[in-house]
Amino acid sequence: MDNLSDDLRALFNAAICPYCATLYDPEHYDEVDDCARCSNCGRAYQVAAEHHPQQPHIPPDDPLSAAAQSDSLAQFRKEADRVSKAMMRQTAGGSYEMYARWFTEALEPTIDKLDPALRSQAIAIATELGFIDDPEVMAAGFGPGLCPISGIDENYCHCGRHP
Repeated sequence: MDNLSDDLRALFNAAICPYCATLYDPEHYDEVDDCARCSNCGRAYQVAAEHHPQQPHIPPDDPLSAAAQSDSLAQFRKEADRVSKAMMRQTAGGSYEMYARWFTEALEPTIDKLDPALRSQAIAIATELGFIDDPEVMAAGFGPGLCPISGIDENYCHCGRHP
């Protein structure tokens, strides 16, 4: 009977997504935003401190501590949001592909300046905003019949460079 009580207590004390009632998965905890992301609906929500995943021990000689990494990624997220909004204004009326290319080109120098240990996490953050991580996609261009600037069909493009 004690096992049943313990199981029920664990089930009813477990964190769940308040939007879709999916059980919390510690693998989807975002240390940068200090929240969990639902594996089902993708929304962010707060969980109690006892549900936060255990942090791996970082040796003291590590040049980039966990706090410094978190601060760097938080600053990068703010910069990526700023660049994203600027590119949205700049590419208003254009295609999403044009936005994604311009956003990628504008954000690449910022990613290159980051510590190599943080780049994969930064790219994951930027990908949520439209960053193109695949160099082949960036090199491919838009394709025949599409404007090389906007990515829109040349017959309907508003850039004024087509007959």
